[in-house]
Amino acid sequence: MNLLHEPPPAGFDGIAKTFAMARQIPTTNRLALKIGLANDGVLFAQGELDGYRQVSFFSDHLRSLGYREHLLGSQEEMFGCDMLFAAAPPPQRRAGDGDPSFIRKSPVELWPVRG
Repeated sequence: MNLLHEPPPAGFDGIAKTFAMARQIPTTNRLALKIGLANDGVLFAQGELDGYRQVSFFSDHLRSLGYREHLLGSQEEMFGCDMLFAAAPPPQRRAGDGDPSFIRKSPVELWPVRG
């Protein structure tokens, strides 16, 4: 996996090691799929995988880290890659989340309205 911008984002070392492990998985075909990693709309790393098993192994790991997988899009949107993984934005906090004593529960309908 080639890093395109310095400094690398947090956790990139683990992603690079996973990519290296994926490259070691034997394949029956050489597909030469370009894989890209993006954060905030900027491509920060790029690499190439050869087969389904390699792509599947790498994809499963990145999805577990919260990356979103993109397969379809224009050349500009995909940065010229066949498969793009974008870092998910951090979760938004609601106003009531700061107070742990206040627990919001979803409303429950005890008796359905009959019409």
